[in-house]
Amino acid sequence: MTVFFHGNFGLNRERMSRILANALKQPTLRDKELAEPFRYGAPFASAYRSWLHKSGVIELRFPIVLTRFGEVLREKDPEFRKVPTLWFIHQQLTADPERAEAWHFFMGEFRSMWTQFSVADLRNGLVMKLSAHDAKHFGPQSMMIPVIVRKLLECYTSDAGLGPLGLLECHSDETYEFSKKEADKALSTPQSLAEAY
Repeated sequence: MTVFFHGNFGLNRERMSRILANALKQPTLRDKELAEPFRYGAPFASAYRSWLHKSGVIELRFPIVLTRFGEVLREKDPEFRKVPTLWFIHQQLTADPERAEAWHFFMGEFRSMWTQFSVADLRNGLVMKLSAHDAKHFGPQSMMIPVIVRKLLECYTSDAGLGPLGLLECHSDETYEFSKKEADKALSTPQSLAEAY
């Protein structure tokens, strides 16, 4: 189970690509040094290394090593701006509950039950799903659940995240609605990802 891998830092493709570029340029840099250009501390770089890992771009180790998918992204879209990159990140985050359980739940189970929902609906759904792991950390009084809710919604509505895919729309009454959009094809191999560009 991996739920709170992001801490308070949401999916931000520009930050991810810059952390990755700096780490590949200077493989001996630790999290503190990787975070300095952003004026944050080591937890910032650690969170974005987690995002890169959960998105299938790097191996979980030090120094940073690209996956075969990561090699394709560095060649085809080093700044993580192109649509195939966004679909790839989305597919990686939602495919496996062991990799990013809240994302898998949100775009799988929760999406299949709700077309339109409120923040409270999502919060309750996450509590029901995650509290079995640890009621203190993921129960109704949890401090983590509101952060996870916020990061999920930001991920799919923010231009810095996966908002450009149009998978989630925020309405003026502060409800959200899933679209029926799906990727044209599964980007399940490095070759299929390379061909998508």
